[in-house]
Amino acid sequence: MRISDAQWIPSTQHQTWEALTSCSVLRNCIPGCVQVECKSPTEYAFTVRAKVAGLGADYEGEVLLSDVNAPHGCTLVFEGKGAAAGLAIGTAQVNLTPKDDGTRLSYTVAAMAGGKLGEIGEATLLKAAEKIVEKFFASFIDYMSRQPRVAPPPAPAEPEPRGLQNSPWSWAAVMAVLLVFVGYHTFFT
Repeated sequence: MRISDAQWIPSTQHQTWEALTSCSVLRNCIPGCVQVECKSPTEYAFTVRAKVAGLGADYEGEVLLSDVNAPHGCTLVFEGKGAAAGLAIGTAQVNLTPKDDGTRLSYTVAAMAGGKLGEIGEATLLKAAEKIVEKFFASFIDYMSRQPRVAPPPAPAEPEPRGLQNSPWSWAAVMAVLLVFVGYHTFFT
């Protein structure tokens, strides 16, 4: 199963990124979310209650972020298991770019299902997944539209150049060594 789309978020790129990686925001925006736990800045545990084609279950799983390039995007790897329903695994590529005084969030999800979920059929799963994604973005966009805009954090300062050409004391030390060397050879050899 593959889903690819883009959404316009009424917020700055860095605020959108911060919200997408916030457990409290995710907990409030993911449909049927029972729990989201931030285990680390790149690892999340979750429990979601979902009903697909009459098959309702609580799914427990993990999401791992890799190739993180904040606030521009990342790759997500996810796995969810429902005791009676089976499992879903997959990846998602998420990209954020500034657009029209907001942020364009584009994503591509590739997922597979096993167990009873796998028996339902790809078309039904795709329709259910699209409905969940639609509800998530409706809630997320509503949340972001209520947030005050904050200027992006300043870019990190450029590291101070190092080397002999940037320090007058370095040149003085080099000159002193040369004078000692020349003086030694002049007077003692």
